[in-house]
Amino acid sequence: MLLYVVRLYHQGRRLSEPELRAAQSVHGDVHIHFDRFADGRSLNKAVCFDGTREALPALMEPQLTGISSLSLGLEGYEEARTADGTLFYRQVWWCRLRVPGGE
Repeated sequence: MLLYVVRLYHQGRRLSEPELRAAQSVHGDVHIHFDRFADGRSLNKAVCFDGTREALPALMEPQLTGISSLSLGLEGYEEARTADGTLFYRQVWWCRLRVPGGE
């Protein structure tokens, strides 16, 4: 689904109103799929593609938190790799429908 996506958190901290107003949306094709691993584990994942690459870090275990006629909210966890290892931060995507002839 082609959407404008805005991330509402940065490293697990909700962005303030001024930060949200200044945030740039990512134009992408959002896919939600189920990954099954050889060892029996499984994972739901939302990915936002900008052409052929991932435009945002994947959203792990996404849940639909709200929906309206032109937007939806997805909440989950974002993986961040640091020198100390891998961390998972809370993340919410605010997704708005890309209307033909619009923005």
